[in-house]
Amino acid sequence: MPLKVNADDFGKDEAVNRAICEAFANGYIDTTTLMVNMPGADEAYKLASVNGFTGRVGIHLNLTEGMPLTTAIRNNPLICAPDGSFNAAFYHNTKYRLYMDDQSVDMIREELDAQIALFLDMGFKNLHIDSHHHVHTNYPVYRAIKQLKSRYDYAYIRLSRNLYRGGSPFNAAYKVMLNSALKHLAPTSRYFGSYRDLLEYFSIDPGRPGARAGEMPPAMKRLISGSEVEIMVHPLYNAAGVLVDTDIPMNEEQRLLKPQMTD
Repeated sequence: MPLKVNADDFGKDEAVNRAICEAFANGYIDTTTLMVNMPGADEAYKLASVNGFTGRVGIHLNLTEGMPLTTAIRNNPLICAPDGSFNAAFYHNTKYRLYMDDQSVDMIREELDAQIALFLDMGFKNLHIDSHHHVHTNYPVYRAIKQLKSRYDYAYIRLSRNLYRGGSPFNAAYKVMLNSALKHLAPTSRYFGSYRDLLEYFSIDPGRPGARAGEMPPAMKRLISGSEVEIMVHPLYNAAGVLVDTDIPMNEEQRLLKPQMTD
């Protein structure tokens, strides 16, 4: 099927793990990706095993939340706070999203190597690669992932978000060049974005439930049926206990996307 719905953040905590398991059970998602350095990672493996979806779990590389697995990177203020936890400093600075010194790239490579190795040691095998806050689309992190290619057989790698309209010419040009480079590392989709991105791409207001519940526009249906498309979701429970993708009920997303793909 050209359309793939992936749930990010598996392993983040117990609540997210439960939400992702429910999303699988209801057929709302096709795959998920695991944050191996987060508190719920071990539980995530047990849940995936019990529920029979270990083969549908990839890795959600993480350089912005929690504690690193390696020690050298903890002393790099561009990446970690004084207590050693990830601080996302580079992620909030355009300069460092485009350039870091070789020593910092080496630290990133060592950390990502450790995360992938732990993922495989836990018993997962599907090297579907994406990342928390899309850090792999920052050029220094891309460099590190490219260097690890000789060690690991990537099954898939997520593109930089391209299912949207607008943005600066510089940003658009960067995405085109980076996505071309990513396609040389592993298989990719043709389009990637969130469910909200998909709606906005076709001029549907995601804030209007009535618009979300409508028939899939013909142009959207043609794109999804004719191209490999990855849609990113973040399953969790809202204050009322409803399973949502950030703020949109997941059953609404299901009604728009999945049933109509077999028409």
